[in-house]
Amino acid sequence: MKRRDTFRLIPLSMAGIAGLAREAFAQERPSHEIPPPPEPLAVRYLKKVTYMLTRIKNTQSENMLEASYAVARTVQNGGAVWTNWDMGHNNRYDLFPERNGIPAYITPGYDMKRTKRGDLFLSSRAGGPEKDIVKKDIFVVGSPCPWSGDAKGRELLRPDVQEERLRPYAKIWVETNVTTHGAIMHLPGRPSPFGPVSGVLGLVTFWMIQADACRVLAREDVKMSVSGDEPALAGDNMPWTNLREPLMDDYFDRAVKQIGMICAELGDLRKTAKMAVDTVLAGGKVYCYSRYRNSLAAEGHHRRGGLTLTRGVCEVEGQLTSLDGNVPFRGTPKDCVIMGIWEPDDEVDLKNLDIFRKSGMKVASIGPMTRALRVPEGRTVPKESDIHIGRMCDTYGLYAFPGFERRVCPTSGPVINQMWWATCMEIAEEIIRRTGNSPGVFLSGALKGGREYNNYMMQAYHERGY
Repeated sequence: MKRRDTFRLIPLSMAGIAGLAREAFAQERPSHEIPPPPEPLAVRYLKKVTYMLTRIKNTQSENMLEASYAVARTVQNGGAVWTNWDMGHNNRYDLFPERNGIPAYITPGYDMKRTKRGDLFLSSRAGGPEKDIVKKDIFVVGSPCPWSGDAKGRELLRPDVQEERLRPYAKIWVETNVTTHGAIMHLPGRPSPFGPVSGVLGLVTFWMIQADACRVLAREDVKMSVSGDEPALAGDNMPWTNLREPLMDDYFDRAVKQIGMICAELGDLRKTAKMAVDTVLAGGKVYCYSRYRNSLAAEGHHRRGGLTLTRGVCEVEGQLTSLDGNVPFRGTPKDCVIMGIWEPDDEVDLKNLDIFRKSGMKVASIGPMTRALRVPEGRTVPKESDIHIGRMCDTYGLYAFPGFERRVCPTSGPVINQMWWATCMEIAEEIIRRTGNSPGVFLSGALKGGREYNNYMMQAYHERGY
């Protein structure tokens, strides 16, 4: 190397050495900067759920689109579409009677007396109809759920549950990477993870599949009735959905955007959490309500990854019923309730709101405030609740197809699920702030030792109320 080139390099070398020296001395000096506080547990939970959903979209869209076409072929050929798809603590969470946006070809459950060759089964759990599936060559679209040998962490399950596997029977598999724990957050000192995710993963993937199945059927001029009370679609001014472009990405984008908007109502989440913790520490009970048992009432009652302190209440044969013993509900002024509503002005919900009020209970609500983006005139649950969360989703479905009676594929189901669990995150943090203790969290009863652990959690709940 020439001497002048050597001198050219000296300033750069010295600058590098000086930089290293500054870095070394900076590391030696104690930092007096206060690290930023961690994000709220609810925000972290919602971000993790969004990441999991995005990973499913990025890796499973081809399988889901194939499932959509399989559903459409089945309907066109006169077959039935049965479903036991995981939607949380119950596979009918979003498929109750007169739910807005359900196309008529969907049949919840699996009836071996009625199934026939040429049918299709959307399912997330084995342990029942496998012989019938093989005998009749039922087309299975499968996905894992925590209570099955198909989920990650199969070795943690009880031996009898390990053998419950649906994947060997599935012709299409949608992998969600859900684990046998089924929850993703952690509280100090709690070995059981907190914050279930199988419900939201199942709900979003289910409606993504139906979005394109309905599009394909509409493209083939299939006429279809759709459940709900939305006025029938008609007229040239109706914003009909484009039948040429796949829709599952659009459904995903809208659902995830609305889930992200829950963070914009963090203040009301915290007010609801404060209401719940005030109730618990005063010796009262926290109820979660939905008109139908399989919806929020079941989601908040003895749920793996859920709080021991929440109790389900719903309408059973015209009677408001507590899921604690399935007995008539008796609220007190010491109690509070979080109402999950799928319509803002449902008459049964309003009737039960009046019962909660007459009992002296405080009331929060989560769910859509609008029909077709308009707040209904007259009484609504959001107007009359002490606190309401849910300004981002609507009562009706997203997509208007020619030949379909109403719009299909609502987002309110998965969004209500996430509003509920974000609220539970805030309840947990509020209890920790005010007592120094972590609240009780249920473990899956399918895990080895799960039932024994849950019995211990219930003992702690009865002693301290949370």
